[in-house]
Amino acid sequence: MAALASTAAVAAPAPEGSPHAAALRIYAAPDGNGAACLQANPCTLTAAQAKVRAVSRTAGTDIDVVLAGGTYRLDQTLAFDAAKGDGGSDGHTVTYEAAPGAQPVLSGGQQVSGWKQGADGVWSAKVPATADARQLYVDGVRAQRARGSDPTGFTRTATGYTTSDTTLDSWKNISDVEFVYNVGWTQMRCGVASVSGTSVVMDQPCFDNSTKKQYGVNADLPSFVENARELLNDPGEWYLDKSSHTLYYKPREGQDLRTADVELPRLQTLVSGTGTEAHPLTGLSLSGITFAYGNWTGSDTADGFSEVQANMRLTGDDAWQKQGSCDRFSTTDPGTCPYGNWTMTPGNVVFDHTQGLSITGSTFQHLGAAGLQLGRNVAGSTLRGNVFTDISGNGLEIGNGTDANPDDVSLLPHDNTVADNWVHNVAVEYTGGVGIFQGYARDDVIEHNQVNDVPYSGISSNWGWGRTPTKTAGNKILDNLVFDAMQQRNDGGGIYVLGQEGDSLADGLLISGNVVHDGVGGGHAIYTDGGSQYITMTGNAMYGNDEFSMGGCRESDGTPYGDFVFTGNYVENTTPDWPCGAPDDFTGDNIKVGSDGSGVPASLLAAAGLEAPYAHLADAPAGSAPVNLATGKPAQAQFLDGSPAQLQPGNQVASATDGDPSTWVQASGQFRWQLVVDLQQPQVLGSVTVGMPQPHYATDFHVDASTDGSAWTTVGTVHDSGWGTVPVLFGSPVTARYLRVVADKPDDWGQRGDQMAISEIGAYAPGLSNLALGKPAQALFIDRTQADMQPNSLPSYATDGDASTWAQATGQYRWISQVDLGAQRSIDLVTLLQPDDKFATQFHVDVSADGSSWYTVARHGGSAGGLTGIQLDHPVKARYLRLIVDRPDQGGQTGGQMAVSELSAYGPSA
Repeated sequence: MAALASTAAVAAPAPEGSPHAAALRIYAAPDGNGAACLQANPCTLTAAQAKVRAVSRTAGTDIDVVLAGGTYRLDQTLAFDAAKGDGGSDGHTVTYEAAPGAQPVLSGGQQVSGWKQGADGVWSAKVPATADARQLYVDGVRAQRARGSDPTGFTRTATGYTTSDTTLDSWKNISDVEFVYNVGWTQMRCGVASVSGTSVVMDQPCFDNSTKKQYGVNADLPSFVENARELLNDPGEWYLDKSSHTLYYKPREGQDLRTADVELPRLQTLVSGTGTEAHPLTGLSLSGITFAYGNWTGSDTADGFSEVQANMRLTGDDAWQKQGSCDRFSTTDPGTCPYGNWTMTPGNVVFDHTQGLSITGSTFQHLGAAGLQLGRNVAGSTLRGNVFTDISGNGLEIGNGTDANPDDVSLLPHDNTVADNWVHNVAVEYTGGVGIFQGYARDDVIEHNQVNDVPYSGISSNWGWGRTPTKTAGNKILDNLVFDAMQQRNDGGGIYVLGQEGDSLADGLLISGNVVHDGVGGGHAIYTDGGSQYITMTGNAMYGNDEFSMGGCRESDGTPYGDFVFTGNYVENTTPDWPCGAPDDFTGDNIKVGSDGSGVPASLLAAAGLEAPYAHLADAPAGSAPVNLATGKPAQAQFLDGSPAQLQPGNQVASATDGDPSTWVQASGQFRWQLVVDLQQPQVLGSVTVGMPQPHYATDFHVDASTDGSAWTTVGTVHDSGWGTVPVLFGSPVTARYLRVVADKPDDWGQRGDQMAISEIGAYAPGLSNLALGKPAQALFIDRTQADMQPNSLPSYATDGDASTWAQATGQYRWISQVDLGAQRSIDLVTLLQPDDKFATQFHVDVSADGSSWYTVARHGGSAGGLTGIQLDHPVKARYLRLIVDRPDQGGQTGGQMAVSELSAYGPSA
C-alpha cells in the first residue's frame, strides 16, 4: 500500500477523455535521474520499470510509462517478465508509449568517435575490445562490409578450395573472411578457417551443410568475398579489425566522420517478453517507440549461415543429412523430426508466452537479426501501424518451423492480428529472407499490410514442404499490397505458401483481396509450393510480375497436394503453372487482366494495403508544387495552318488544362497539329511542361510563345521524346500571354508515338530547375552495393548535363542510378534521358529523406529510349532520388541494358 500511495502521488491521472483516463502515469527520459518519475523530473527507463513492478498487481488501473524523445542506450535487454509484474493484471494494461510528438529510440548501439583520416581516404577509430558487429551505420545509413569478387581462381575441394595463386595467404585476419553464395532462393555464408599457400579450408560444419544438402540449392564457388581489410576500396564500405580493436570506414561523398553519427551495434536482444504457459505475460502495450541498432553475430560462428529457406538455417554437425529431415531421404537411417525443424534467425525484439500484446505505431529499423519475433504461446496480439525497414533478416516472424504438430496446440501462436504495417527494404543482409514470416500458427490474420522492396518472398506462410502433419488451421491473408518482391532471389512469390493449412477447406487458409504486382525473379505472384493443401484464393489481383500469376510445385513422393479453390482472381495468366504435376481437387475460374493492371476493379486496388488512418506511413514527405499558370485557361486545337482542328471522338480541348492527367485532347485527320493556350494576361515564364499519354505522343515537338497571339517566337524544342510529362526550360525568362505546342513528329513515317495527344500543359514562372544537375551520383546493383561500370562510363555521367555521356553498369541487367541532391528539396517532376539503343523498357522511381527509408513515387513502362518525363502524383520532399530498372532483364527485352544519359529532378530552385 505504501508503494502504491507513493506512486499515485507522482503519477498523475491522464486528462479526461484520453485512452487511459484513469491510468497512473510514470515519466522517463534518456537523461532521467532519481526515482520520482514525474513529468517535470523524469526517471530512467530502468527506474520506471521498477516502479511499474512495484504497483502493477495492486494498482487496480492501467499504467502508462510515458517516454520522452531521444535515444535510450540500453546496457542490457529491456526484459518484460510476467513473474516480476511487468504486465497488466485483472484486465488492465501496462503501456510504454511515446510522449506526444516525441520519438523515443531504444538503441542497442554504441557511438563511435575519435576518427582519424588515413592517406588512402579510409578513416579509422578505436573501439572497445569487446566490440563485435556485422553492421555499421553512418548518419542512419547502413554501410557495406568490405566486399569484392574472388581475388583468385577457386577450385572446390572436400574441405574448401584450391586457388590459382597465394593472394589469400597474404591477407590479415583470414579467419574473419566470409564467402557468400547466392543459390536459387537461398543465400549462404561460410567463414574461412585457414589458408596455407593455395589451399583454403572453410569453417565446418557450415561448408558441409551448405554444399551437401540433399535437396539441391548447394553452394559451389562463392558469389563474392566479404569482410577483409584488403577489400575495403569503395565509398561506403567498412571493416572491423577485432585483433587491433580498430574500425575502418571509407566515406561516401559529402560525409564528414568528425561530425557524423556513427553507430556500431552492441546488444542483440533489445526487448523481450515472456511468461509461462500457466502464467503468460498479459496486458502489455508498446506504442510509438523506435527499436534500432540491434546486433546479431550468430552467423560468424562455425555454423555460419547455411540457409534452407526464409532465413531458416542448418546448424550443427551433419545437419545437411540429419537435421529436420525425418525419413524423407532414408527410412533406415532417418533424421530428426519434424521435417523442417531448422534453426530460425532470432529477432532483435522477441516475445513468447504472451497474451494480449499490443505493438502500435512503432518502428523497427537498423537491426542485425530479424525485426520482431513472436514465439511459442503468443496469442491475441495486435501489431498495427508499425514500420519494419533496414533489417538484416526477416522483417517480422510469427511462430517457427518446430511446432508443427504439438500435443498442446496452445503452444502455437494463435488469434494474432498483423495489420496496417509497412514492411519494406528488409532482409538486406540475409537476402533469402522475407517480409512477413508465418510459421505454424492458428487463426492468425495478416491483413492490410504493405510489403515492398524485399529480395525474396513478401509474405511466407506455414512451413515444412508438406512432409509433416500440422496443427495449422484457420489463418487468413487478406487485403495486403505486395510489390517489388523477388528482387534478388528466385522460386518464391509475393505471397508464398507451404504445407498443410488445415483439415479441410473450411478451416484452411484464405487468401483474399490481396494485390501483388511488379515482382521479378522466378516463381509466381502467389505461390502454393510443395505439400500445400486446403487453400481458398479468391478476389486477388496479380499483374506486372513477369511470371505466372498462380501455381506451385508438388512433392514427388505422393505427399498430398491440392484441395485448392482459386476463383474470382484478376490475373495475367488464367491458367496456373504446375511444373511438377497438377494438384488434386483443384477448382479454378479467374479473370484475365492486363500487365499494367487494366481490368482490375478500382475498388479492389483501393482496398488493398494500408487503410486510410495508416496510409501516411508509406507516403513520402509532402513537398510544394509550383503554380501552374495554365490550369483552367482556355485552349484551342489547330491544324498547322491555324484552322480549327477536328478532334478524336470524346475529346475536349479543355482536357489539356483541366489539371487531370487522365484526360487528353487529340486532333483527328492530321498527324501534325498544335495546341494554343491563352493565359489571359501576360506572364513572365521560365518553363513549360507538356504531358502526353501512352502511346499518343510526339517524338519531336516545339513550343512557341506570343504576347498577342499573332507574332510567335520559338522558346523551346524537344527531340526524341517518349510519353509522359516533358519539361521545356527556357534559356532566359519569357513574357507571354499565349503558348503554342506544335507537333513535329510523329508524322506519317512510323515514328515511335502515334498521333500526339496532350493530357496537360504546364506554364511556370522562373525558378523551376533541374535539382540533380551536377549532384553526386552512384551506380548500385540491386543489392545496394557499388556497381561495376561499362568502359568509359561513370556514375557521375548521369547528372553531368551532357547528353553524349551516360552511366551504364555492367555484369547485371538490373541496377540503380542514385543521386544525392545535397539537401531536402521539393520534387514535382523526374525525367530520364536514355540512348536509343541502351534503355530500360520499365523502371520505377524512389525518393528518400535520409538515404535509408525509401518511398516509391512513380512507375513507368513502355519506354523506348530518348526522353521520358514522369509527373509525380503529388510533389514530394526528398534529398535522395534513385531510379531502379525493372526491365530489361534477362528475359530478352528490346532495350538492351539501361544507360542513363541524364537523370533529372525538377522543383523550385530555392
